[in-house]
Amino acid sequence: MSAVKVLIVDDSTFYRKRLKEMFDTDPEIDVVGEAANGKIAVEMTRTLKPDVITMDVEMPVMGGIEAVKKIMEICPTPVLMFSSLTEEGARETLEALSSGASDYLPKDFAGIARRKTQVVQDLCAKVKALGSSIMYRSRRLAAESSDQGAVAVFGTQTNESSSRRLRGSTPGFMTPAELKSRPAESRWDNSRQTQKAIQAMSNVEARLEALINRKKAELNALTNLKKSQEIRNEVLQHHKSSVPEGSTDYQILAIGSSTGGPNALQVIISELPETIPFPIVVAQHMTALFTKSFAERLNKLSRLNVKEAEDGEQLKPGWVYIAPGGRQITVTSRYPRNFRISVIDSPPEVYYRPSVDILMGSLSRCAGLKVLAIILTGMGQDGKMGCKLLHDKGSEIWAQDEMTSVIYGMPKAVAGFASRILPLQDIAGEIVGTIVK
Repeated sequence: MSAVKVLIVDDSTFYRKRLKEMFDTDPEIDVVGEAANGKIAVEMTRTLKPDVITMDVEMPVMGGIEAVKKIMEICPTPVLMFSSLTEEGARETLEALSSGASDYLPKDFAGIARRKTQVVQDLCAKVKALGSSIMYRSRRLAAESSDQGAVAVFGTQTNESSSRRLRGSTPGFMTPAELKSRPAESRWDNSRQTQKAIQAMSNVEARLEALINRKKAELNALTNLKKSQEIRNEVLQHHKSSVPEGSTDYQILAIGSSTGGPNALQVIISELPETIPFPIVVAQHMTALFTKSFAERLNKLSRLNVKEAEDGEQLKPGWVYIAPGGRQITVTSRYPRNFRISVIDSPPEVYYRPSVDILMGSLSRCAGLKVLAIILTGMGQDGKMGCKLLHDKGSEIWAQDEMTSVIYGMPKAVAGFASRILPLQDIAGEIVGTIVK
């Protein structure tokens, strides 16, 4: 297996050096370049084609958010953002994730100093996981195919403009069709220059025809895709306007996610109707400060009410509760359809905070509770044990598919007992479909 190629982007020479030192400890990672701002990073991405990019948010000339947007256009690549531990840093990071970045890590120098070995191991593991993402490889192939089409168009335009210049400056210059229409004796059949011109124009015509055919195929594919999306949207819209309360066997929807999760959650939650007849509880691997900003962002984009979960509050249908970063969340039930949240400090031995396993495990202890549990993109196996407990007690488990997962770790861990494995864009519609029976 070849080493994962990494491009480091940060305006701080010190931080670039520290990151390179961390990556150099792993022989499976190769730092292929460094950039001091987003503009340089975009050009280096185009030429070096790294497997993963680490990106600072705030930089001169071009910041990280704008750079991420441009990189996703020209050469889709997993981007790991580095952000300050502030509310403003959280908002900027969430915007970067919404623009296409894969994940983030806090710029926490004190934390790095305290847990250097663990931090280096985690960073390298995350980068290697991102470097093997099938989703980004497929996106890059699509972008490269598009670029090749653009090159073909550019080459055609160059030949056409050259022919126009040649036509205007060379006496007697004619296209192949014009030459064929002239009497045989008047053609310059023995002229090497004319033969070259005929061949050049024939090549242009052939390339134009190939380009036209390719564009027709692309247009047909886009038309078919648009039609399928319109049909799907019509069905989803119909469901959104006709979801009667209490028309499902599920009492809670629980979702677990990690790397790539913020975007995946945004896609799903923004498409769900406000009449969803059960509460939704989410454990997304995220640091403190970030979850509140994330909940506020989702709340603006969703028909549902989205908030950061608070200790002791009762769950309500049509509400989404985001587990606070850095802590653990559990759900308890005293009687049917009466659920309360407990937010607790995390035991030191539990690595993920919040942990999907702890959330799902608490739901499995609620007597008679039927849960729809969905595991989205993420690294590792968090959620596997908790979901297995739910599954064994009659709840249903779904998983996101590999093609649409940034990292297919957590979904793969539950795939063996999941009843459905779905592409991200279909999950919201399937949730609604299970409600309207």
